[in-house]
Formats: sequence, structure tokens, C-alpha cells
Amino acid sequence: MRTLRRNRRGLTFTGALLLSSAFAAPAFAEIEEVVVTAQKRAEDVQTVPISITAFTGQDLQARQIDQFKDLIFNTPNVSYTKDQFTGSDFQIRGIGYTATGYDAEYGVAVHLDDVYLYTPPLAEATFYDLDRIEVLRGPQSTLYGRGATGGTVNIITTKPELDQFHADLEGSIGNYDSREVRGMVNLPVLDGQLGVRLAGDWFQRDGFVTNELDGRDLDGRNTLSFRASVRWEPTTSTTIDLVGAVEHEGDNRMRSQKQYCTSDPSGILGCLPDSISNGLTNPNSTLPSVASSVQGLNSAFVGTPLAGLGSALGLFDMRQPAQLPSLCQQPGNPCNPSDPRKVYTDFNPQYKANDLFYALNWHQRLSSWLDATLVGGWDQNNVWSQESFTNSASVPFDQDRLGNWGAFTGAEGALHAVLLNAGGPAYANLFAPYFTTAPGSLPLSGIKNLGITGGNILKYVPGVTAYDQSDAQSQQQSLELRFNTNFDGPVNFLLAGYYLRTVTKGDYFVNASTEDYPGIVLGSLNGLNAPQLCFSTGCILSPSFYHNVGDEDTLVSKAVFGEVYYNIIPDELKLTGGLRWTEDEKFQRGRIELFSGLVPIDTTNEKEAMQALVEQGQVDFDQSNPEPSIWQVNRVTFNKLTGRAVIDWTPKLDFTDATLIYASYARGYKAGGFNPGIQPGLGVPSNYLPESVDAFELGTKNTLLGNTLQANLDVWYYDYKDLQVSAIENNTSVNQNINAKLWGVEGEFFWVPTTNWQFNLSFGTTHSEIGNSELVDNRNPTAGRNDVVLIKDATLGNNVGQNCVIYLIDGQTVTPADNAVFQAYIDQNVPSLGGVFFDPPGGSSILAAHGVAHSNFGTCAAIPETLLQPFGYSRIDPTGHGSASGAFVNLRGNQLQNTPDFTISVGAQYTFELGGGYTLVPRADYYWQTSMFGRIFNDAADKIDAWGVGNAQVTLNAPETMWYVTAWAKNIFNKDNITGEYLASSTSGLYTNAFIGDPRTYGLTAGVHF
Repeated sequence: MRTLRRNRRGLTFTGALLLSSAFAAPAFAEIEEVVVTAQKRAEDVQTVPISITAFTGQDLQARQIDQFKDLIFNTPNVSYTKDQFTGSDFQIRGIGYTATGYDAEYGVAVHLDDVYLYTPPLAEATFYDLDRIEVLRGPQSTLYGRGATGGTVNIITTKPELDQFHADLEGSIGNYDSREVRGMVNLPVLDGQLGVRLAGDWFQRDGFVTNELDGRDLDGRNTLSFRASVRWEPTTSTTIDLVGAVEHEGDNRMRSQKQYCTSDPSGILGCLPDSISNGLTNPNSTLPSVASSVQGLNSAFVGTPLAGLGSALGLFDMRQPAQLPSLCQQPGNPCNPSDPRKVYTDFNPQYKANDLFYALNWHQRLSSWLDATLVGGWDQNNVWSQESFTNSASVPFDQDRLGNWGAFTGAEGALHAVLLNAGGPAYANLFAPYFTTAPGSLPLSGIKNLGITGGNILKYVPGVTAYDQSDAQSQQQSLELRFNTNFDGPVNFLLAGYYLRTVTKGDYFVNASTEDYPGIVLGSLNGLNAPQLCFSTGCILSPSFYHNVGDEDTLVSKAVFGEVYYNIIPDELKLTGGLRWTEDEKFQRGRIELFSGLVPIDTTNEKEAMQALVEQGQVDFDQSNPEPSIWQVNRVTFNKLTGRAVIDWTPKLDFTDATLIYASYARGYKAGGFNPGIQPGLGVPSNYLPESVDAFELGTKNTLLGNTLQANLDVWYYDYKDLQVSAIENNTSVNQNINAKLWGVEGEFFWVPTTNWQFNLSFGTTHSEIGNSELVDNRNPTAGRNDVVLIKDATLGNNVGQNCVIYLIDGQTVTPADNAVFQAYIDQNVPSLGGVFFDPPGGSSILAAHGVAHSNFGTCAAIPETLLQPFGYSRIDPTGHGSASGAFVNLRGNQLQNTPDFTISVGAQYTFELGGGYTLVPRADYYWQTSMFGRIFNDAADKIDAWGVGNAQVTLNAPETMWYVTAWAKNIFNKDNITGEYLASSTSGLYTNAFIGDPRTYGLTAGVHF
């Protein structure tokens, strides 16, 4: 990005006019030089042989770039979306944050004042008082402390000026009751030697989403940021910068604004695999419903005196259609309104985030030919979020089945009778408080103290209610030392060393009343069989919530890198070569908890409870170790040599003012890691591989027409190996590796034909093509094959609620539900199963019209393979292209997720001279992108339609920039743009969460400069 400047004989705008100079065109237009430090030295951006988009502070204001998500509207081949948990995905050329886990790393590195941020606050951070932002496209490994495969975003804050006082104050008001105040004070302490700069931003607005249940506005913002900077120049050879910044957010931000589903009548999948709409997930498909069903409970007590207890209690039968509130059956489904900015939920979100950052940047001129720079950084970041798990209506309990403990009716009455007879009144009454406090309701666990096990009941609810909590904490320390030479001869170099240590922790919870219910029932009944544990105290199958624990994840990264620059022909032809050696050591300690074992009532310490379960042999969290373990522990070390080579030519051409032509090759690398918690016995791999990319680029940067036009073009090609991708399988995020190729063209143009006009245009194309990679598509694990049977596991155990498949072999043509001989044979040989397969409501062929030929409720893993094969069934795919979790889909030729084929942004600005030094400056910008896919499987349900955003503003500037007033609008046409999607797990019903951009906002901003 460039700004205007006066004729070279005149005066150039200074940083003191930062907030308003973009709106005041000077008399003789030329394009101002923008200095960047992308290559660790100050250079005109037009002379750097890297694809860079640079925004000065005035560019950010002129183009209404307030946060990371706004960068996509002005930068080629960039996309942004919030993700399912507490992170975000900022992609460049299709490469970003595609793995999910406590140690997953961003493909695009973010640096704040030269400090790499391991967990950058992409969603929370606001841009204020910045000198510039640089967006570098392509792998960066030989210039930065932490390498990146997709690119780098450098945020450079404005440093103190040492010789003058000045201040800025700006306030904004807008729709959604938005209010914002920004300010800056620059204080010289020792003239020419020491200065201090203080800056801050406060922003608050109401929510963009309406909860139709109670009328509340959700997805609001309340953020506060403050930054202090000190610059000390004790000598002409020394510059020391100290920066400290703090950010805080506390509001009802939503991680995802909308849930989509085309309801599956069978309840096998939950949502149909070939479309999405504003339907509801069929609750029969979810783990809580399966675990609370007559089939689930019966399977737990086959062969015991309590056999058939599920039937005796009158629990829900999975063979019956799901019950939905009458409200949800009305036209338009008010329980999940079609309007993407409306929800109907009984759990309103909460969001908290904090970030504390310190940076030291010490630049020292050691001699006339050698400079040294020391960069130290420290950052502490934490995010905490609670939100409805479904953002849709609660399904009320059937009062005939969930009775009143006081009246001893319904299921609880039958349960009470069993406990009374088997355990006595004292034992039965231990469980009475879970039902008597709110008749007709069930308790819902809070997060701490093992939830209802330890007496932490969030509330009593009359219906199926679920919420999740995602929280993460991270702390990092880094140190970088680099040396740059400045020889007069043809050869110079950069040499640097880097050290980074990070410690991260995180938790992900899903709490539901229908998970607490089987925890109570199964815990109380199983406790009768373990009187030494539970007879006197009573037990709950605990935790009765899902908890994915990232107890500790550490990264220690060490690197040595450098570049050599050889001027083959001075000022015309230069060769750059760079190498980097990286060593990454990773450690992870974590686990998954859900119905882990029998835990006595009033147990409040989760870690001690899990330790006791391990010692009693009830659970082993790390089956790869010879001794039972309370944690899954993984360690790994990666070593990688990467580098780049560039040749750039600056020919003297008659038809341009300046031209740069460059060709480059670079290899990028991103460390592998560990999947975030693995439920025992499900066969999920513990780790995933590093990824690497070979990147080739040819580009040119040109200044023409008397320095009034910039025209930059480049073409690029990526060969990606082991690209990290993620999907929810077996109740956890499973990261896997695929190969891909990407290529495209980018262009950026900036034209100032007169002193009053400015025009900009940028575009990018990205063709992404996945290689010969095979994965299971969770939306349809059968991959549409006729020889594959989809099974929803209704047997209590690690697989309960999961989807799996079996294969038809040896000419078998009927589904297991139709094979009475097979059913009888299994009943005889494996009586503990208590029934194997049964038709879903409507019959096993109900999904056939949607690409699933055969489907059943039943059991997945418990039937021995030796019993399957004689009847023509197998868990082993005879074609070799599938597993027990599903048939493989070949992804060859598919597009990468969140990667549109084409993006374009255009902008125009005109300055009206009003006389007396006043100017009026209207500006309009428009961005558009083609359709894309939310997942790499490119199903019809994955497609995200093309969309665009239009922004506009008009600014009145006072003489000498003493004050200004701006009327502005963003997303003028009020489009509901989906920026990304996330597919939930099979145990959650495979619904799709959509992340939606901001609606139309508008307001007034006024600022004054002192």
C-alpha cells in the first residue's frame, strides 16, 4: 500500500499526521515510499523480492482495517474465519491453522514488534496506533525466529518520538449501540534521547445475534487494550525499545453464530450428509440419548441380575422416532430460525480473554560494517468461553419417564425401588437429591469439582440442555540475536540464533443433562456390584461430562538461520541464499474423560478421582505404557533443514520509473504434534507428522507514469507434503496428513492519476488440488458404497454413540438387521451383547436416498471378527480402502478448505478542496470472493457460496489536521457471509457450525490532534 506525497521538492507528510493524512491529497501527486523491515533491514517495499502487502497507519484507517479479519478485504489470497474452539484461522494462499490441538501451530506466523506470538489473539486484538502492518506471502524460514509455511504478518507499533509532544484522541458511535475511544500521548522525557508513548483503545457494542427465547442480544463486544512504549537512544549507535501491552475482553461473544442441519429421520447420523438447512439434529444420534436409552442400559447389564433394567425403567427406545417440541414442528422451525442472526437457546454465552505482552528490541551499531539486534519477548494469553452446545431449542423431558422422586413415579420411581430393595433406604436416599430439588427436572453439571459428583450442580433443567466450555492458557519466552553486515563490497550476510519456549494448557468440556442422567443411573446401579467402593457413599459413573484435558504441552524450539547477499551486478542483479536449521522438542500430557469409572459421591478433586480409578483398575489412560497411567504422555523431537534462494534484477527500462523482477525458491516447515487427548481403546493415533512445502515464485514490481502508478504481479506454485488437516473422530480432534499442490496469480495496483484521485485494485487466484490421499468422510462413513453398512453403536462402552462400518463380503447382499440367523448366532455365542442390530425408526433403508445404502443401530467393536466373516461380514475392507471407522474417500483433485479460487478488492478515493484548508474525502471499497468449501471432502453440504463486502466512508478534515469527522459504513449491503464451517462429531449428531461475518454497521468517528 502506498500513500500520496508532495513533489520531491516539497514536504512529505510526517508520522504526526498519521490519523488523517490519508484524506488530504497534496498539490503534486507522487506515491510515497513505504519502508518495511521484512528482510530485517529498512527497505522500500518495492525493492523487496517477496510478495508483500504493506499498510501504513493511515492506510489502516482509510480502509477501515480495525482487526485481523479486515485484512482479507485488502490483501490478495487471504482468508479468515473463527474456529470451533478458542482460536481462529488466518490463511494465506490456502495455508493456515488447519490442525486442531493444544500444540497445533499456525501456518501463518504473527509477529508483534519482531516477537513471534505462539498463540496470537487473532479474534480479540484491535489495531490502534500502529506504524504499519506487513503481510508476507509464502514460506518464511531464513529471516524470522520462528519459521512459517504460509506466510508472516508483522505488526509494528508506533514508537515514541524523542523531540516533540503530541497526542491524538478519537471517539466513535454507531449502530448496535457501539462506542469506541482511542487515544495516544507522545511524551519526550530527555530531548533527543528518551521518549514515552502511551496508547489505548476501548470498544463496546451490543450483540449481532438475537436469542428468540428471551430477547437478549448475543455476540457482543467489550474490549480494552493499553500499550506503553519507551525508546532510549543514549548514543547514535544504540536504540533500545521497550513495549508492554495488555488486552482484556469480557462479553458474550459467540464462537459460532449458527448451527445448520438437515435432520436425519433415522437418527443414525443425526444430520443428512448431502445438505444443510436450519433443521435440528435428531437427538437419537447423540451419545447422551444412546447412553440413556433402553438399549444402552440393557447392554450394560446383560448376564447380571439387573438384565433388562432399561426396559423395566421405561427408558426411551431408540427404535422410536425422536420427540421434538411442538414449537419446533411449526413452519420455519422457530427452534432454529432461518435467519442466521437469530437463535433459540436456553444457555447464553460468556467469553473472557486476557493477553499480557512485553518486548525488548535492542539495536546496536557495533562497527561501520556490523549491526547487532537483540529481541526478547514474553507473552501470556488466556481465553475462556462457554456457549450452548447446539444453539437451538431444548427438547423437554417426557414426564411419564422422568418422574418425580417425591412421588416415586416413572423411571426414577422404578430406579428408587431397585436401590431400596438392593441397597436399603440409606443407599436409595443418597440419590434422591438429584431429583427432588426440581420435580420433573434433571441436574446439569457445572464445570468444577467433577460436576454433580462433587455437588456442583449448575442448575436443574426440564429439558435436554447442553453447553460446552473451551479454555486455553499459554505462556511463552523467546530470545533472538542477529547480526547484519553492511560491507561496501558485493557480499553481505545476516546470521541469527533463536530460542523459544512455550507452555500451554487447555480444557474442552461438554456438559449435558442427558449425560448426567446415565451417570446417576449407571453409577448407582453399578455401585451395588461394588459395595467396597460405593455401598455406603453411593457412586456416580463419573465424570458425567466430556472433558478433553490438555494438562501440559510444551515446545522448546532452537534455530540457527542466516542469509548471504551477493550483488552480481551492483544495483542491478543480486543473488540471495539462505539456510535454517530447526530443532523442535514437544511434550504433551493429557487425557479424555467421560464415564471413566465409579466415583463416590462428594468426590471433588478430578485428578485424585482419576488416580483412584487407575489404581482400582477401572481405567487406563495410556495403554501404550506397561503400567496403568493417569495421563497419556508423549514426547517427540523434530529436526529440519530449510532455506531459500532468490535472484532479483532491477533493469533500467525506458517505459518504467523503477522495475524489480525476481524469482525465488523456498522450503517451509511446520512441526508435527499430538492429537488432543485420546479415549482409551479407540485406536486413534497419538501424533501427526510435520508438514513441508516447496514454494516457487516469479514476480515483478513496477513504478510507472511518473511515479503515479504501481503495478505488482507474481505467479507462484506450492508442492505440499504432509499438510496437517483435522476432523472429529472418536470424540477427539484427529489430525492427519495429506499432500497437495497449489498455484496462482496475484496482482496489486495503486494509481494516483491526479492530486485528488486514488484508485487501488488487488486480486488473487488460488488453485488448490489435493493429491492421492484417502481419509474417512465423517458426514458419510460409507462413502456411498453399497457394500458398506453404517452402524450407530448403542452398546455402552468406549464406542457408545460412535459411528462405525462393517463390510459385506462373499456375496452377502442383505443388511445385518435382515439376517435373523446371524442375530440368533451372535445371541448364542456372545450373550453379553444383549442384541446386536436393530432397525432405526422408518427402517434401515431410510438413508439410502441420501447416499447411505445400509444403516442400523447396534454394536461396533464387540463382535469378534471370527464370528462376522462366516456370515459374510467383516470389519476389514476387502478392497483395502477402508477401516472400521469408515470407507476411505479419495481426495484427489479436491480443494483445500476455506480457499476460494478468486478474490478481488477495489477501492477509490477523491479529495474535494473546500477552501480555507478544509477537505472532504469520500472513499469506497468492495471485496468479493468466489465460492469455497468448508472441508476438504468438498461434499455438497461443505459448499460455502460466493460473497462480497462493500465499505464506504466520507471524512471532513480541518486545516492542519487539527480535527476530522468521518461518517462510515461497513458491509453496506448487509450480507450474511459465511466465513467458515465446522463439522461436529458423530456422537453429537454431525451438525455444522457456521461462522458468520459482521452485519452492516455504521456510525460517526471524530478525532482531534494536539
